[in-house]
Amino acid sequence: MYKVNRAMERWRYNANRVSAGGSSWAGRVDPAKSRQNQITARQIKADLFDDNGELKLARRHRADHGIVALAVALSIFGVVIIYSIASGLYGGNTTVINQEMLKRGIFLAVGVVLFIVASRIPLNWWKKAGPYIFLIALLICLALPILGAAHVPVARCALGACRWYKLGVVSFQPAEFLKLGTVLFIAGYLSTRLANGKLNDKLTLAEVLAVMLVSLLIIVGLQRDMGTGAAIVAIFLIELVMSGMSWRKLAIVLGVIVLLFVVMTLAAPHRMSRIFTFTKSGSNADSDYHINQALIGLGSGGLTGRGLGQSVQAFGWLPEAVNDSIFAIVGETLGFVGTVGLIATFAFLIMRMFSKTNYLNNMYLRLVVAGVVGWLASHVLANVMAMTHLIPLTGITLPLVSSGGTSAIFVMISLGVVFEISCYTAHRRIDIAEVNESQGGDSENPVRRRRQRWSHSTDRRRSRTTTSAG
Repeated sequence: MYKVNRAMERWRYNANRVSAGGSSWAGRVDPAKSRQNQITARQIKADLFDDNGELKLARRHRADHGIVALAVALSIFGVVIIYSIASGLYGGNTTVINQEMLKRGIFLAVGVVLFIVASRIPLNWWKKAGPYIFLIALLICLALPILGAAHVPVARCALGACRWYKLGVVSFQPAEFLKLGTVLFIAGYLSTRLANGKLNDKLTLAEVLAVMLVSLLIIVGLQRDMGTGAAIVAIFLIELVMSGMSWRKLAIVLGVIVLLFVVMTLAAPHRMSRIFTFTKSGSNADSDYHINQALIGLGSGGLTGRGLGQSVQAFGWLPEAVNDSIFAIVGETLGFVGTVGLIATFAFLIMRMFSKTNYLNNMYLRLVVAGVVGWLASHVLANVMAMTHLIPLTGITLPLVSSGGTSAIFVMISLGVVFEISCYTAHRRIDIAEVNESQGGDSENPVRRRRQRWSHSTDRRRSRTTTSAG
């Protein structure tokens, strides 16, 4: 950013110097040098500003390959754990085990391909396509419970919840698509409102609440997926905070969220049952079965675990061993050391991505990265805390580790976008207030103030020169 400002200063100085016709400057400048200065000024202006006069992104540089390394490490770890679980879960049936591992491998391969594709797509395309991606994802999610109620075979329902599309041998969970759409759409909307100086308007607050309310009604109300609802709320909140919205309006948003979740919990008997199970643990062996088996798995692992392939809980004792409960299996097979290592790897990935926001001078890019961070962090926290009995069971997967194919694919796409964004970080930390001012059309815009100082100093220099010549 410093280099950009210095280039702008040189361009302003040269442009004013060349245009100072009739003064002593004109007599001192050689015509050939004058033309060269004009060409240089035009080149600098073209390098700094686009056709709309907006400041271009920072110069593209090498992306952060640490993000790729951490994502690959988590994916490989997930394959190893799933294979160790499958050996016990399917009783040594190599045919079924090979089929499950092949399916996991195909999902990861598709995820890697889409990661590469997402990292090659121009960032401006994501901003333009964000509203359409969000709308399509929302409509697909809305259609799922309707098709399930009509008993259409394409809708797969379980335990009264319709959350998957059955496409041949493959299941597709549209809620994962909605998370990506939410990240892109909210980032584009908030950055646009900020650029127009309307971020803290009542209309902005009303529209944000309306979009969030519709999303939660479809996901939590119709699909009965509280875990995904919590992830979407996390995306909304972190992007609202990062955008610089006033704390008063953030408090209103938070109050609406709490009220909405209370109402949805009271209106659903199965959610009340989970709350009762969490608060009255030990009173009912049947309702406590899942969490008890998870705690047994974590406790029996000790410091270093039983070893890969030696899990007892995977032999049908622990429900959803390869999906929601996979963290308990990690604790059983690899012990306390394995769980701490897994959490540390997630923490490194999340912190590495979040640190990029401090070096981005574009609010839209900041919000996209923050949204992906909120998405992944909410999944990790909810899964780990549910398995350790710190919160009620949520039915949420562990990103890149659990066997959910749709989750792995869309997480890889989001990481591909963040990977591309990491190419445009600056060499110094950029304060969020500076980004807000520089993109909000504010009279206190630091770039505008600097331009005014350059203009005023040049005018004073020309005035003194003209006076001395006279």
